[in-house]
Amino acid sequence: MSLPISSLDTEQVYLDTNSIYLLLRAITPEIAELFRDIEREVRHAYTSVLTFDELAYRLLLALIRDTYGASPLDRLRRDENGMIAEFSVSVDTLLERVAAYRNLTIIPLVPTDIAAMRRNIQQFRILPRDALHLVAMQKVGCFHLVSQDSDFDHIPSITRYTFG
Repeated sequence: MSLPISSLDTEQVYLDTNSIYLLLRAITPEIAELFRDIEREVRHAYTSVLTFDELAYRLLLALIRDTYGASPLDRLRRDENGMIAEFSVSVDTLLERVAAYRNLTIIPLVPTDIAAMRRNIQQFRILPRDALHLVAMQKVGCFHLVSQDSDFDHIPSITRYTFG
């Protein structure tokens, strides 16, 4: 099920990668308000260590695009070491900003979570990364998801909140 973020009425939320990305890229006022609530401890947020992998890569590509224009992936493939050297400090600063939220719990994923991931893939027919995010949600019992990813909509336990 999908609802607008304006209808979010729960104290706990799980943040998908794109919601944090949009905060860091200053794209939507709704996300800025959500993070103000997290910062003021009105809401508690969860995300997974997987989010930081996805987020770092997306931020790297965005910074390359901001600096060099179109085709950031092509530029990264041609000069991976150079691009990482040029942008790693900026990416690290943004990741540290997210990790510093006191009211954000980063859920670890461990090898035993692979079995749950496989079950989620089979049961809900979702991609492996989405299945791992679902594992993280299942570990903490938080099924209020802030995300633009409609692949979660057919999972009955999840209420997805969208923005923009």
